[in-house]
Amino acid sequence: MTSIATINWSTEAAVDRPLKTAVSQHFSRAARSYDAHAALQLAVGRSLVQRLPAQLVIPAALDLGCATAPFARAQQQALPGVLWQAVDLSSDMLNEAAERGRLNDQYRPLCADAESLPVESGSQGLVFSCFALQWCDPTRVMAEVHRVLAPGGRLLLAVPLAGSLRELSQSWQAVNHRPHVNALPTLADWQEASLRVGFADVQIQQQVMVEYYESVKQIARRLKATGADHVSGASGLTGKHAWQAMVAEYETKRTGQGLPLTWNVLFLEAEKL
Repeated sequence: MTSIATINWSTEAAVDRPLKTAVSQHFSRAARSYDAHAALQLAVGRSLVQRLPAQLVIPAALDLGCATAPFARAQQQALPGVLWQAVDLSSDMLNEAAERGRLNDQYRPLCADAESLPVESGSQGLVFSCFALQWCDPTRVMAEVHRVLAPGGRLLLAVPLAGSLRELSQSWQAVNHRPHVNALPTLADWQEASLRVGFADVQIQQQVMVEYYESVKQIARRLKATGADHVSGASGLTGKHAWQAMVAEYETKRTGQGLPLTWNVLFLEAEKL
């Protein structure tokens, strides 16, 4: 087992877009609380692990946008002998993964932007990514994934789609038209990007998943604790009256199970020819 002190961290790639810097900062603040609050992300990731191929064309893989690397042990058990790189934009997330004992000589950290990977072309047999690439441009990130994969290499991707958090978005829209929920790419965006950059055997599955909460404050805490509270284009603080009006609107959606929060999730598998 590699000790935390001897891990060789890469120099963080320059992030020239303010969005990426803000996303990194939000996820860094959520590093300690992520695992305790990311129930849906963890459930989706476990499902994605079940889709891992039996073997790779090259014994090298990326966990792209790995956060605290919660699937590291399961990934290594499924693919023994494979050299993994745990890639994340947030060095704090990677530090948390190290503190939790998830990094080792076969599962190494790499702090980098998914759209500009310091990884050799054609060097990977697999790219695995769970709930991380929604912040990226689909065509740009899919082109980068395609570049680093070897011929015959596989992509396993799970990502939230447009329509996610719709109850929160609708409740805010009833109050004002400021951005309160990020506009996410659609299934068609990801499908078209996959084909445009040259992926083959693209398999797509869409799944609607609903979580239930006791209060809107609980929803807000959950999003903040997982780093998902950054909203591109948002500015200024939300006033007390606007917040109360939004909560009242959200309460009209309450069911016997609680307040719903819907996630529209894409599972995508593809191969590089």
